[in-house]
Amino acid sequence: MDTSAYSEYSEYMDDVNNSEGFYVTPSRDGSEFPGGIRHVGDYSGDDYRKAKCAAVFAVEEHNKKEGEKGSLVFKRIVNLNVEPAAGAIYYITMAAADVSGKLFHYQAKVWKKINTGYQVLIFRLAPYWLKFSGN
Repeated sequence: MDTSAYSEYSEYMDDVNNSEGFYVTPSRDGSEFPGGIRHVGDYSGDDYRKAKCAAVFAVEEHNKKEGEKGSLVFKRIVNLNVEPAAGAIYYITMAAADVSGKLFHYQAKVWKKINTGYQVLIFRLAPYWLKFSGN
């Protein structure tokens, strides 16, 4: 591995470790690491449609778990990363409204398993979120 490739991989792994996969800086040349987490910038493609289903599922699971005090309404995805893994793991930062209509940003890590459906691995308030054009 040459020095620049090692440097990019090291930066990628720092991003993955520090953000738990929710914010990963694309490589300088736009390439992806095979099997790695990648940013989804096309909010009209198949990845987005599948991730939106995963996000709605995560909100519904949160609402079931929390009862009335946890009643949220999914609004939109504000950042999306995906990782291939016997299906796909979606790292979703989303806007959701509480019962008063106030928007908050949440992070959900949802595994879409090949034959068994969704599993919510993380659901929490987002510690921070990045604005991307087009959102």
